[in-house]
Amino acid sequence: MSASSSSTNRWKWRALAVIPILLLSLGPQIHFWLERGSQWHGAYATLNADEFLYSGYVNALIEGRPRRCDPFTGRDHQLLETAFSIQVVPSFVLSSIARILGLSASTTFIALAAAAGLLASLAVFWLLFSITSDHRLAAAGVLFVLLTGTIFAGQGLIGVLLKLDIVSLGLPFLRRYQPAAPFFLFFIFCTFIWRALTTDNSLRARLQALLAGLSLAILVFSYLYLWSAALAWSACVGLLWLLLRPAGQRRQSLEVFAIVSVMFALAVVPYAYLVSNRSRTLDELQTLISTHRPDLFRLPEIIGALIVVILIVCIRRNKVQTSDSRVIFAGSFALLPFIVFNQQVLTGRSMQPFHFESFIVNYVVLVGAVILASLLWQNIPRRTLLWVASLCILLGVVEVELVAGPFSRTDTAKDEMIPVLRRLDQLPAQNGSAVFSPYLELNQILPTWTRHGTLLAIGAIDFGSASHEERKEFLYTHLYYSGATAERLRALFNGIPEELGLSYYVKYATFGHERVRPLYALDFHPLTQDEIETEVNAYAKFVDTFSREQALKHPLTYAIADEKFDFNRVDRWYERNAGERVGTYTLYQLNLRK
Repeated sequence: MSASSSSTNRWKWRALAVIPILLLSLGPQIHFWLERGSQWHGAYATLNADEFLYSGYVNALIEGRPRRCDPFTGRDHQLLETAFSIQVVPSFVLSSIARILGLSASTTFIALAAAAGLLASLAVFWLLFSITSDHRLAAAGVLFVLLTGTIFAGQGLIGVLLKLDIVSLGLPFLRRYQPAAPFFLFFIFCTFIWRALTTDNSLRARLQALLAGLSLAILVFSYLYLWSAALAWSACVGLLWLLLRPAGQRRQSLEVFAIVSVMFALAVVPYAYLVSNRSRTLDELQTLISTHRPDLFRLPEIIGALIVVILIVCIRRNKVQTSDSRVIFAGSFALLPFIVFNQQVLTGRSMQPFHFESFIVNYVVLVGAVILASLLWQNIPRRTLLWVASLCILLGVVEVELVAGPFSRTDTAKDEMIPVLRRLDQLPAQNGSAVFSPYLELNQILPTWTRHGTLLAIGAIDFGSASHEERKEFLYTHLYYSGATAERLRALFNGIPEELGLSYYVKYATFGHERVRPLYALDFHPLTQDEIETEVNAYAKFVDTFSREQALKHPLTYAIADEKFDFNRVDRWYERNAGERVGTYTLYQLNLRK
């Protein structure tokens, strides 16, 4: 085969890896565009229920608001650090690009889905090709890793079929902007480590180590679960490398890990300072659990254990050598799940480990499986790789379709709200006042399109701007103006199928995540009817005693509703103007009655 023909063949396999991922990354948005047609107003298709928090924050930064702001309450100052203000690299990069190009936060999120898919596929391909030197296996491996990672996290299709308490549908690595934006950097970091350890040129090794350290430093300020997994993996591969590789290579290896460690230390010192100034609600949000209990039976651990067992068998049968750099890397990727899911055995602290399971470790352990395949089969038939690729693409299509269905109704509702939000954004925002709307979807996306705060303050816990009692007061006041009775609140606590989002938020804001979903607690204790009745009675008393003083605590400037909404309770305390009809909603200006 000629050199040009070989090069063309390599590019075909690279395209096989990249193009399907790119198309599937945009799949939900394409589905939404086709569904809305000429009626589309600019909404992005939701990939994960939490994305409105991130798009609201990106919009706030686009508008020039400070790093420590809460776009959902409209508060900008005297706030403590949160996960958003600490892990700020992705949001700063996205908002800067958006300002330069004149993009909205919603359009930025649409572009991010494509960019994240493209960068992730290229990064995984580079890692696999660097280790295996097989572009065909690397291409098929990209599809295997990125498109089956959902299944091997117990999420998506398999989670639905087994009726598990799932947190992700579709392709979890595309959740915007965490982990979508920095996801590729984890695999870039691993590739730099590989290149630094396997080169014979000491100067090149130092440069690669420096780039690896820089990647890790950026991850520190990007996403907790990515950088902590990267740190755990580097410690694992470093230990295995020093133990199993020839003694003559130890000096260069130690130099590589020393450079990476110094870079990490330079990043983690300011990071630790920011964390020390965090809001106390951050600990409440993360539901930090005190435990030394081992966690050994998650799906990534089972896969990792299988890889380790196969490696041990192959070593004993002299099919592979322990000193083989590919064996070491495959083993380190396979062992990573046991480290991140069991670090609490030593530290006594566990913080939402399902994030590791859904957003990174599931993909990493599959990289180990692909490397293992390259060790067991020197030349995998082209037809076999094409069948694997086709099956992975089919599974990817199914996973993406799972996202389009559940979010279709709410995405359509949000898209129909955008015209009135664009008009609202043209009106001045008053410090300390909020916008009222009885619709959950509007309260979710309002900060993505305007700089106004909302009465519901649905992101207050995430942005550390309100205590638990304040959040309950926001919720009660919102329900009061919405006309909700005690009976309606009881129904929301018990779950209304047509309003699952609001039902979940009411329970979460009142009792906390750990009382609502088992995956947030070590020993889950579901809500009791007595606890529900206590809160229902408290809300009934709140309604009966609502006063002007209570109205003054959370003043309203604007209200948005459709023609069916009953403004009776709002009109008791506020004067409304005639209103401005925009699309299917009416925007009112409010003035507190004297």
